[in-house]
Amino acid sequence: MDDDDYYDMVMSKSSDVVMHSWKDCVGGFKQADVDMGNAFRQKIEWMDKAAEVYLSENNKNAGFVGKFAEDCGISYDYASQLNRIRNTGCNPKNFSSDAFKALLSAPRELRDDIVSSDKPVTVTEVQQAKAGYKEVQENPDYGDILEDVKEKRKTPVEAAKEAWDRSEEKRREMENNPNVFDLNAHVKSTEHCTVDVSATNLVVAMEQLISKFDRRDVMMYLYSAIHDDVINIKIPALHEMSDILIELCEQLPLEGTNKQNLS
Repeated sequence: MDDDDYYDMVMSKSSDVVMHSWKDCVGGFKQADVDMGNAFRQKIEWMDKAAEVYLSENNKNAGFVGKFAEDCGISYDYASQLNRIRNTGCNPKNFSSDAFKALLSAPRELRDDIVSSDKPVTVTEVQQAKAGYKEVQENPDYGDILEDVKEKRKTPVEAAKEAWDRSEEKRREMENNPNVFDLNAHVKSTEHCTVDVSATNLVVAMEQLISKFDRRDVMMYLYSAIHDDVINIKIPALHEMSDILIELCEQLPLEGTNKQNLS
């Protein structure tokens, strides 16, 4: 290939890139995400069929996951995750694998309501629905929404959205009508607060979050707790704390420690 041919090839590829708009790229990614969801659903369907064959040939379910993982050339952990997904009884359409995985920790009635719709749902939408529905179930302020769900006047998805919208509205009201008091003094006050107790509580909370809960749920609930930062305290604190934790990680590397308890 001479220089002129190489130049023509490069310019041709460059022109292809320029011809695609941002909207084209976003649309293409969304379609690929849907395609991934459909392919993921097919994997679950094949695993379902394999489970039926294994049961008929061995007259038991025990050992299926290990055998399937070995013969398919995938890790046991991944096969276990797929097995958990297929046992939910859901048959999602137009879901990415990440969105479906996020659904696993949702209450059954919310999960069933989401997957019964043909509308594609993103991971963010699933996380918002889970956070909103948690408020419906646990926050007394949303007792009327919970009653609507029990009486079948609202679906779990509708209830979750209403709770999320109310939370956003409350945040906007607080931003527009802030309480008049010395925020700086309030933030810096150490009344009823000592550094040793606060630091210990933080460590205990980190241990519980990492050892007892799924990483996606931890991320979701931390985001939910921090992002409504009406008086601009939580997010700056997050970044300051990040610097401290990074420095501590350098001083306390994982090498030589027992990593097993973190898995």
